[in-house]
Amino acid sequence: MPHVLKSADAHQIIFERAKDGCTNTIFISVGSVFMLIGVAFNLLSTDTDFPFVLFKILLPVFGVGAIAAGIAAPKIAKRTIPELISFQNDQGAVVIVMDSSTKQTGHIRYDEIEKFDIYMESRSSSSSSNRPSRIVYYYHVLLRKKDGGEWFITESKTQKEAEEIIQQLTAGIKLTNPCTISNNQILTPKLSKQEGIDKTIIHWQNKVGLFTPVFLVFFSIAFLSILSTAFTSNFGLNGFVYLVIGFILLVFCLVMFVTIKKMIKEATTRYAISIDRSALEYYEFSKSSGTMKNKKSVPLLEVCSIVYSFAPVKNYSTSGLTISTKKDISQSKENKDNPLTELKNLFSGKGQAINLSITALNPVECLQLESWLQDLIKKKGNLHVI
Repeated sequence: MPHVLKSADAHQIIFERAKDGCTNTIFISVGSVFMLIGVAFNLLSTDTDFPFVLFKILLPVFGVGAIAAGIAAPKIAKRTIPELISFQNDQGAVVIVMDSSTKQTGHIRYDEIEKFDIYMESRSSSSSSNRPSRIVYYYHVLLRKKDGGEWFITESKTQKEAEEIIQQLTAGIKLTNPCTISNNQILTPKLSKQEGIDKTIIHWQNKVGLFTPVFLVFFSIAFLSILSTAFTSNFGLNGFVYLVIGFILLVFCLVMFVTIKKMIKEATTRYAISIDRSALEYYEFSKSSGTMKNKKSVPLLEVCSIVYSFAPVKNYSTSGLTISTKKDISQSKENKDNPLTELKNLFSGKGQAINLSITALNPVECLQLESWLQDLIKKKGNLHVI
């Protein structure tokens, strides 16, 4: 759950980042137990037969993984989920605070909001000997912007509760109130800006944190350990089962290849955007040699939207901001009716809007950049961009 309702009155409605509660403590405690049992298993047992070898490998792996997840979760939440989402009627805007200690804020004007909506997410609960697995539904309340962006606000376990929150937002928020907050956005120091006579350029570089590589290593060890037992054990598996296991292994290798490739790209690539009176250009450079690896150019007159969405519970294929032309939007609508064409374009890169990978920025910094780019394009080309 990203946020919970903190307070509401005639002037403002505030949602704050949900507390972690005892979840982290549970992860660390369970992980410690698993790790201690695993260490004891390896020290006291000399058995090399299945399933003892599997236990010797997986128990310490799961233990260390659970401890790492318990330690990292609060830090990850603090970097990826805003501390406060505050609907301010007197300012005519939604003020989003990433961290109150640093006073890092961004805002969404009331006149940018289209409506409040509900997104239903389904999750499978784990099965046990006494209870089969079942589908559990969660109802996420979100803010839909006129430019197509989405901001998730809170989560409910029933549709009725989600509808009540929307009714409260609709009744308490005066969307007709004009925005009184200055549009002058201050860019984060994570972005380097260069101003020329007629051209503005921004540079940034993403970082690969330690958590993702460590998680991949532990996950790979656990997965391959379990899978290898099917080939080394004497279970009398037939050819069809081996075919299924081989397919699972192929999918695992493809997923790992794509993930590792993306990590390597983030670690070795520097990104840039340049905007002048005629065009918007996007670049990818090699961090070490400075060689250009990719370039996309769009006439400034054709740029019609710059969109950022904050949706931590939704599986987006891209991260960061999306810069679209009318042709991109039209093509996207056509592809929804033709999934094969959309999949083909996804791998080929054709017919795709410019998706900026800005994983180094938090949601508020992305929101600030979105507004800054919109204002810059308006100034450079005297255009209306949403």
